[in-house]
Amino acid sequence: MPGWGTGSFENEEAQIWFAQLKTLGPVDLRKIFTAVDETDYVASVDASVVIAAAEVVAALTGAPAQSLPQEIEDWVKRAAELPDLNDAARTLLSAQARHAVNRVRVSSELKDLWLEADGLNEWSTGLRDLEQRLTS
Repeated sequence: MPGWGTGSFENEEAQIWFAQLKTLGPVDLRKIFTAVDETDYVASVDASVVIAAAEVVAALTGAPAQSLPQEIEDWVKRAAELPDLNDAARTLLSAQARHAVNRVRVSSELKDLWLEADGLNEWSTGLRDLEQRLTS
C-alpha cells in the first residue's frame, strides 16, 4: 500500500514535504508541477508531492480540502501578502496544478500502487475532486 490512506495528506511523502512548505514560494510550486512533464511516468514520491502541492494551490485559490493541515493554512496566509501572487498568477498556478494532478492520476507509479492495493477508485475520486476544486 502506498500510504496510510487514499487521501492527499495520508502518506509519509506529503508529511515530509509539509515540513518544508514554510520555506517555499509560488515559484517552487510551479517547479514541482512542471517537473511532471519531464517524465513519461511519475514516481510515487514525486506524485505524492504533486498532490500535496496542488492542495496548497486549491487552498490558495479559495477551494481548500475539508481537513486542511495547519502547514497549508499558514502558507496560504503568508502567500496572500505576496505582491507577485495576483489573480493572473493564481490562475496560472491553478492550471499548472490541475494539469500535474491529471498526469499523476493517469500515468504514475502511485496510480499503479493503488491499483495493486485495490484503492484505485477511492484514490481517483479524491484526485478528481482536487482537479474540480482547482477549476473553481
